[in-house]
Amino acid sequence: MDEFLRWLVLAFWSIVGGLVIVWGVGGYYHLRYYVLRRHEPEAWKCQPKRWLRPEQQRQAMKLSTMNMTIGGLLSGTFIWGLDRGLPTGLYFDFAERGWAWFLFSTVAFFLLVDLLAYYAHRAMHHKLVFRQVHSWHHRYVATTPFVVTAMHPVEFLTFQGVTFIPMFFLPIYYLTAITVFVYILVFNIIDHSGVRLSSRWPWQGPTTFHDDHHAHFHCNFGQCLLLWDRLHGTLRRKNRRYGADVYGGRGLASRPSGAEGGSSDDDFVRYK
Repeated sequence: MDEFLRWLVLAFWSIVGGLVIVWGVGGYYHLRYYVLRRHEPEAWKCQPKRWLRPEQQRQAMKLSTMNMTIGGLLSGTFIWGLDRGLPTGLYFDFAERGWAWFLFSTVAFFLLVDLLAYYAHRAMHHKLVFRQVHSWHHRYVATTPFVVTAMHPVEFLTFQGVTFIPMFFLPIYYLTAITVFVYILVFNIIDHSGVRLSSRWPWQGPTTFHDDHHAHFHCNFGQCLLLWDRLHGTLRRKNRRYGADVYGGRGLASRPSGAEGGSSDDDFVRYK
């Protein structure tokens, strides 16, 4: 019974922590822009002429809350498992590996999580998976902060799974894992805010990058970095046609026949 109570407490606080972040950060952007500046969308909104219907907004809030509750249960169970000897790469004594490994593993962990998220997201855009699962999330063409985890539970569990995978083979300090997870969640909320914002962090793309993903569907699959889309040719390009039925991530040629040729940096949409 003591173990059950311990699991219950860990699950409860994991759920509370996630919901506080989603409703705290999301609520801030919702109040600041969608309530106080609703009358001037051209000044701040990525898609000034597109708005979620009230029932869509309520649906997104409920779905995000449900998924974050599921995620909290799993995170709490993971922490409970660590306490019972679950084998992972996490270490809790900083002196065990020192500063050099801490800095290297922090960068490596962030890159691995972001890379796996890119591939998982791109897999969600396979025609069959998109229609059955990922289309839940793409119902929200004009995003708001509470759209962040408004998705099919299968998709949410997939993303949570790929986020956890590196912890099982890469030795990382436990505070690194916590910091990266919180960072990703906060910036995902901001990226789904529908508000035109840029980041002070040079590696973090502006909100227009992910907003274009919702507006154009099959492109810009990256989570934090634009790097993976650029390497795989899935960054949105000028003079290409995108849409819900244009799969593959690279769009269709909209130039005159025979004029497509290769691509250069000037072909890509600039995100600053």
